[in-house]
Amino acid sequence: MEDKEKNTDKKDFITYAKESIGLSDLEIRFKKLDENAVIPSYAHDGDVGMDMTAISIEYDEEKDLYIYHTGLAFESPFNYGQLLFPRSSNRKTDAYLCNSVGIADSAIYRGEILFCYKNRDSIDSIAEREANKAMIEYFTTSSVEKDFIGSWLHTGFDIYNKTKKIIYDNAKKLMYAPYKIGDRIGQMVFVNYPHVKLSQREELTETTRGANGFGSTGN
Repeated sequence: MEDKEKNTDKKDFITYAKESIGLSDLEIRFKKLDENAVIPSYAHDGDVGMDMTAISIEYDEEKDLYIYHTGLAFESPFNYGQLLFPRSSNRKTDAYLCNSVGIADSAIYRGEILFCYKNRDSIDSIAEREANKAMIEYFTTSSVEKDFIGSWLHTGFDIYNKTKKIIYDNAKKLMYAPYKIGDRIGQMVFVNYPHVKLSQREELTETTRGANGFGSTGN
């Protein structure tokens, strides 16, 4: 209880009740970790999520993903937190949010809000496809005399390797990043959640559905 009181100002029950059902605005504290950070906002009155904007991007070569920085940290009351979603326009890209829906425990987490996106078509597959395409194009469009077939093959494989290197270099230059700096990269939704206490039982109450799982209610 002491930790909770340190985390947020004391509020009376009426204030909490109004905030939780939307009768009054929920005040959430935030801090700009970078002067270029863009304060989140609703695009339209009545929107569920606030748009988040990228201020910088990193490419993680090992994991082949893009890390988007927002330059923002938040502090919410206990029993409130943030869910991080892609925007609906994400369907125009080939990317997905790596953790599907991000969860920011802003009642206790004070770090930067990040979005990590990964393209469904990996850099390895793009590099392999484009390198093979370039090599095959060379082999099928260039003529070779019998005495020079070794040189011809060497040139083809050299084109293959150079093309792969170009693709990997382009990835480091963020050419395949689904979003650019300044783009709205996702949306943040604040939610009220209960603190759950689990209670183990030998038996659970019976229902009509019971243990029937996937597909049990039809297509």
